[in-house]
Amino acid sequence: MKDKSLASIVTRISNSSLGDIEDNIIMAISDSDTTPLTRPASFAYASASPTSDLWNRLIFFVRVNSRAAVTTFVFFCFVLFISSDTVHDQSFLRGGNMGSFFGGASYPGSYKASDAIIDDHTFHFAAVTDLDKLSRTSDPNELNFYSILMPGILTRNPSTDEYSIEFGQSTMIFSKLNEGGRGMELSELTLYNDRLLAFDDRTGAVFEVMGDVHKGVTPRLVITEGDGDNAKGMKWEWATVKGKELYIGSFGKEYTRADGTVVNTNNLWIAVVDEQGIVRREDWSKQYDFVKSKFGVSPPGYMIHEAVLWSEHLKKWVFLPRRVSNTAYDDIADERKGSNLIGLVDEHFTTADVHEIKFQQVDKLHGFSTVAFVPGTKDHHALAIRSVEEDCALDDESLCKQRSYFTVFNVLTGDVLMEELLFGDMMKFEGVEFVKL
Repeated sequence: MKDKSLASIVTRISNSSLGDIEDNIIMAISDSDTTPLTRPASFAYASASPTSDLWNRLIFFVRVNSRAAVTTFVFFCFVLFISSDTVHDQSFLRGGNMGSFFGGASYPGSYKASDAIIDDHTFHFAAVTDLDKLSRTSDPNELNFYSILMPGILTRNPSTDEYSIEFGQSTMIFSKLNEGGRGMELSELTLYNDRLLAFDDRTGAVFEVMGDVHKGVTPRLVITEGDGDNAKGMKWEWATVKGKELYIGSFGKEYTRADGTVVNTNNLWIAVVDEQGIVRREDWSKQYDFVKSKFGVSPPGYMIHEAVLWSEHLKKWVFLPRRVSNTAYDDIADERKGSNLIGLVDEHFTTADVHEIKFQQVDKLHGFSTVAFVPGTKDHHALAIRSVEEDCALDDESLCKQRSYFTVFNVLTGDVLMEELLFGDMMKFEGVEFVKL
């Protein structure tokens, strides 16, 4: 009988306005009892049955405090609603499930990591160029800049673990965003929350490559150097996803004059960006110093970083430096400070393992400019691009020669699974990601 009474109370409450709730509770209780709902002695005096006594006390409490109880219940439901993921991701307030709204975007991203996997041994990837000053289009009357986005397919031989590569048809992407007449010098390509992001090392812009690549790119963020209190765009060189956040870094070296005097340490800072595009700054001076020490570099030596990843599988930071030098920085000499070293660093930068990538030949003009883990290998295999800038530090730009080499290797052992393969056109690719364009 009491179970039916409770059901009756709940039914009447759910179909009533707030003002009628007390009356409905009383009516429901009256309907469920065999005697009229009057104030029985059991409200004031002990009952012979403990169960009956508890039931009568509950009914009396609800009758006396019904409005307060309902108000408390409604407030509790409101708090749960406000704190729910539905409200926090803003999709409910905007009328639908519209994604994370990274950097003010109105729609969800259109690239899925799973779409890059053709099968267990075959994968789509894309690479993007940093053409430096050559990124400006040929029209002298217009400030317009471009980068080249190139798709490809990477295939693994399951019996040998050796890889081969096939390049696709490239696409030019344009933007007018520039700093001092330079722009679209894209130095990294990263998939983050279904958005394909490219990073400009001149303007500090974080571009989103739109789903239809022919629509080009949209700048989602523009991030300035160091702690952010200046007007110069950050020189982005690497990016990676750690947990739910996007980590973006520069080349990890102090900016110095010709005599070695430090001008600023802005490029030792990184930016950490959340799913909505909110940026926080971190000074990574200690982290970069730790890495240098483990690579055997001490002042006035330096390292240049353009290929850094966080591995969720290995729980390690992976550093593949572009340059490693034990002498002071010099523009011309720097071109021949390329490295074939890899460093695996624990999450808190307390331990590290440094070893060589075992290329058949090591050319000091070659240095790592970007890297991406091959899907399905638990971050053991990586596709990387080793870039060359030869005679580009000279005053005569016509002498500058740029080229790119693609390679695959085992992160843990350094074994090379695809020797360096020269991309046919003389251009510098500095970003790579496993994604289907």
